[in-house]
Amino acid sequence: MFSAAARAAHPLVDDEPHLLADEVAQRLCRATSPSPLDYQLAQPEAAVLAAARLSACTRSRYAEAVVSEAGAEQVVVIGAGLDTLANRLPPGARASVWLVDRPGVLAWRARLFAEAGLVDAAHGVTADLAQGFDLADLAATGVDLRRPVTVVWLGVSMYLTPQECRRFIATLAGLADGSSLVFDHHLPADLRNDAGKEYTQAVATMAGHVGEPWQCSPAPGTVRTWLTEHGWQVEADVDEAAATPEGFFDRQQHLSPMRLVRLVHATR
Repeated sequence: MFSAAARAAHPLVDDEPHLLADEVAQRLCRATSPSPLDYQLAQPEAAVLAAARLSACTRSRYAEAVVSEAGAEQVVVIGAGLDTLANRLPPGARASVWLVDRPGVLAWRARLFAEAGLVDAAHGVTADLAQGFDLADLAATGVDLRRPVTVVWLGVSMYLTPQECRRFIATLAGLADGSSLVFDHHLPADLRNDAGKEYTQAVATMAGHVGEPWQCSPAPGTVRTWLTEHGWQVEADVDEAAATPEGFFDRQQHLSPMRLVRLVHATR
């Protein structure tokens, strides 16, 4: 919900050009009371809220560009939560979207979509990555594993251990040739700037209190090794701020570069 509120608020409180507009997220947030969107609208200048908007919108924009440029027909969103990619695909898009998350999260998502008067355009797949993942779970819900799959794995790796992240990358190596993986990870503390460190202190503490501590912050070279040892080719590996349009921050009142999140695109 925190990420959905960040995406929802961005075009409402930040200056143009906007990274994306997520009207579905706005409706989902407004279906709850009190709405987490209210905090964003009331305090757009708050550093932690602005950083959340920047991160949530940049990573979604980045992943959706990969999906679009690849002409993906099968998209699997890992740790989907309230991801709205399926509902925001342009008219005529060929992609079918599957959402992987824990059973309780998917049930909560379904209730929220219903309360907002929305039809969820994606298919649910129940799984808990901390307990392992089997590609057969995708096949059982209609994913054709003989054809390429684009996997979108955002805002999840930091909650897993390094061993769990590495194991998941190895599992995805079983996908068909031509498949893509786009994901984000946190940088180690010594590679973060002051804004990244401040955001970490604020949000990681909150995440830990609700039982989801941040556990994984590998260096870019480590992630590259995890990928290449399982047959993935790294196509792009950039800091979050570098994935924004040229001159973006010059026009923003509340948003500024934060060095914490790394965005990676790999193919098979």
